[in-house]
Amino acid sequence: MHAFPLCELKKGETGIIREILCPPKQMKQKSALILRLLDLGFCRDTPVTCTNLGIFKNPHAYLIRGSVIALRNQDARMILVEKPEKNISCQKECL
Repeated sequence: MHAFPLCELKKGETGIIREILCPPKQMKQKSALILRLLDLGFCRDTPVTCTNLGIFKNPHAYLIRGSVIALRNQDARMILVEKPEKNISCQKECL
C-alpha cells in the first residue's frame, strides 16, 4: 500500500498510521511534538479518522482512540497513513 500524509485524509476517511517522520535538521525542534503525538495515541497500526476541517482547511480534527484531536496541517504532514484494506471505522474500533 501507499503511505501518504495524515493531512491528506478527507473528512470522513479513515487511515492506519504507519510512521511519524521528521527531517533530521528539525529533529531538535520537533522532538517534543513527536513525543506528545505518541502520548496522544498516534502510534503505528492505529486507525485515525478525519472528522472535521477547520476554516481554510487548517487545522483538521481527527478521531483517534476515542478522542478528537485537532492538528495543524504542518504537524499532521509528519504522520504517514495508509488506507485500510477493508473498510473500518475508527469510531467502532476505538469505542
